[in-house]
Amino acid sequence: MYVMLMLLITGLGIIIAVSNVRINVMEPILRPIYFLTGFAGIGMVGYLVVQHLSNALNCRRVGFIEMPREPPLSAYIISTNILSTPGEIYYCPGTDFTISIIHWDGDFMTKYAHDVVRTLARWVYINGFKEAILFGGLDNRLRGEDSDQLRVAVTTEYRNRHSLGGVKLMELNYAMVGPLALLMNEFERLGIPAISILPYAEPFRADPNAAIVAIQFLKELTGVEVDVSRLKELADMIDREIKELQESMKRREGPPHYI
Repeated sequence: MYVMLMLLITGLGIIIAVSNVRINVMEPILRPIYFLTGFAGIGMVGYLVVQHLSNALNCRRVGFIEMPREPPLSAYIISTNILSTPGEIYYCPGTDFTISIIHWDGDFMTKYAHDVVRTLARWVYINGFKEAILFGGLDNRLRGEDSDQLRVAVTTEYRNRHSLGGVKLMELNYAMVGPLALLMNEFERLGIPAISILPYAEPFRADPNAAIVAIQFLKELTGVEVDVSRLKELADMIDREIKELQESMKRREGPPHYI
């Protein structure tokens, strides 16, 4: 059981609170077209995408997601001009993108994910967003001989409104897990057209290349061009570190011994 509180503040819009989670906006969302979000799941794809979009598209922070027992962390993440809090809402002028970001989703999200997701879903619904675009990752060990770089999952309402073209749905009986799955479930119940973009990704480390695949597909959906050079630099850096680690391990093992 949960309690939802809705407040309409003139000039600002709607504040939503479900149980102990509250979304508080400082300025109205003038064009609630695309709602975007992602979480730190497989390959950290969802988080890498929304964090990069918020920076690359010069988005401005317009609100906060206030959560119970949020982690005692604070840092400059999007830029050095603003101090990032655990949960934030950004608006990207010229793109019709509104982005929610959970910067740290440790133990508190395990406990409060349902409340956070319900609050986000109802905020999207009540503010009248036309479409939700979510980002996550698929374990690349499940890829098999699939030559495609990604799969998608969509709500029934999205399927009713849009053609999927040549993109493939997530395999039958495969499952999304975590906050992404909870949010898609809420959007399905609320009749919101929503799509999850799920590139194949490395399961045990951050995968910027998978995030790039997701952003390129986002362009196909919305026409918005995004510079991904920073993600490419991050991918190259990770590749170098992995190679250095592998070479270091080989040196430690030394030459083979024969008896």
